Amino acid sequence: MNSNNKLNSFSSVLNIFFITFVFSFSYVFSNPPEDISEDFSRAEDAEEKRAKWGTEEFKLELIKEMSTANIALFIDEHLKLIKEPSRIYYKFEKESTREDNFIGNVVLNIVKVDDDNTKHITFRYLKGRNKVRFPPQIGARGNPVFMLFFERDSRDMQRLTGGNALFFRSRIRHTIAATEIKDITINFNNKNIVAKEISFQPFTDTELKNRVSRYKTKKFVIVMSDEIPGNIYKIETFIKDLEDPDDMVKETLLFQGIRTNKQLREEYKKRKEKNKS
Repeated sequence: MNSNNKLNSFSSVLNIFFITFVFSFSYVFSNPPEDISEDFSRAEDAEEKRAKWGTEEFKLELIKEMSTANIALFIDEHLKLIKEPSRIYYKFEKESTREDNFIGNVVLNIVKVDDDNTKHITFRYLKGRNKVRFPPQIGARGNPVFMLFFERDSRDMQRLTGGNALFFRSRIRHTIAATEIKDITINFNNKNIVAKEISFQPFTDTELKNRVSRYKTKKFVIVMSDEIPGNIYKIETFIKDLEDPDDMVKETLLFQGIRTNKQLREEYKKRKEKNKS
């Protein structure tokens, strides 16, 4: 099989997986743990595509054809070390010369851990006019936050350009399929830890028209580490318009920490008792 056929084969698989997974947080540590909905009546099966891939031999053969970025994002089990209901917190920051800057919060709420270590997950993604609603997921092994980031980003590009979100998602998927990871070191909590970086530019070789041209140099950077709960440390996009150097947009999603539901309940109880005294 030549490289183009290989790319087409696993890109098709990833296209289905991506759409299934992604269509499936404005929160601070001080809020009581009961405020995130735990309604799974319309939940999506987060690992449905893994099951449909068939035998273990087929999975291994597919992995051989994948880029290291594909394996890191679509195959690795990012949530395997989380053994009890917990919340993972991220900060979202947008800097833009065209729109209002803002800082918000994203929360991945692991409501339940099943016997097979898969997770039931709900989300809070920003708030107010920036809020994006995503359906809950069941059976999750991977951290879906990077897909939520891509989905929101694709919708935002559609809103700003009049283009099609499906086009933007497709270009992101196909570029990841040809991207390799780079080993790096990051400093987290004053400690140097081993990490990997995925960096790609989906629209460099794409015919772009009208307002879409400002995305020609758009760059995505994802930083992951096994020492970060949920594996995702940072996701960042950066745009600088080729025709207007003063026009830029930078968006960053950054890991803030994790709390078990037990810790959250204890902290909330202590605050209530303190307020009474």
